[in-house]
Amino acid sequence: MASLKATQQIGNGTANAWHYDAPTALMDLTRGSTTSTITLQTTTHPIRVNTEKTALLIIDMQNFFLHPALRRKSGSHEPTLGEIAAETLLETGIPAARLHGIQVIWLNWGLTEQDLNTMPPAIMRTFGSFPMPSAESNVSLPSKPGMVRVKDLALYKGLGVNLGAVRIGNMENVQGGGILMRESWNTELYGPLEEEYRKHCHTISYSESDDRKKDMLIYKNRMSGLSGKDSDLENFLCSQGITTLLFAGVNTDQCVGSTLIDAYHKGFDCVLLRDGTATGSPFGAKEAWEWNVANCFGFISSCEALKLSSAIL
Repeated sequence: MASLKATQQIGNGTANAWHYDAPTALMDLTRGSTTSTITLQTTTHPIRVNTEKTALLIIDMQNFFLHPALRRKSGSHEPTLGEIAAETLLETGIPAARLHGIQVIWLNWGLTEQDLNTMPPAIMRTFGSFPMPSAESNVSLPSKPGMVRVKDLALYKGLGVNLGAVRIGNMENVQGGGILMRESWNTELYGPLEEEYRKHCHTISYSESDDRKKDMLIYKNRMSGLSGKDSDLENFLCSQGITTLLFAGVNTDQCVGSTLIDAYHKGFDCVLLRDGTATGSPFGAKEAWEWNVANCFGFISSCEALKLSSAIL
């Protein structure tokens, strides 16, 4: 491929600018890098990224949000949308990232007792169940049908509350542990993903660059992994010089979306992998997020496109 002719600079700083090439509509996000670059197709512009400064960020693919024992409808054998996204990541997205030398980061809820003690009530309410007035009462405002979520009382007991025994097989139970608490079964990566992480979190390292490519598991204590200042995720990204984030995980319109928004505000380049994300929210919630990302916050691509992305020679 011919070298890029930058016809328009996007951004005022020479060290932190994109370049747009009008003849090809290519957006160059590499900030001047000439090595370790690939071109990735998106729904708007093809983009050029530096793989050494790119990370695949997989968010909240934990037992609490994915395990069939907790998330499938009773008696159903059909995989949830989250399970389908996980399978796509395992089969296509993660292998493609590894092929290109892209850092893989697993971002999970993992609360400590200190986190619980300082948790805002608004977030506590999100993971609890609180009776509401009946629809016939004059206490509540009217709402469109289906706009008020009916939570599973066995699952939404409150942050830190013991989930109790969970049947994960015909004759097998596990202790779920404190809801979204660190080192509990419910916060572990969902089965196949846990196996994938374990294979790559400790590798034989022959150089600093090889060592950097170990999978990272980073905990968060808010829906966004980039909430506030000096989060563990932000500190790691900055220490590694990562500028581009490929977003995957669940839920598109909650933890994935809120982390993406914070990343956008902090100056990271954001790419949402639409087949590697999922949500159970109705009313086109996923499509609304994809529209906003494509037209405002970044770019929409896919695991398949990452697999087919071409290196620049």
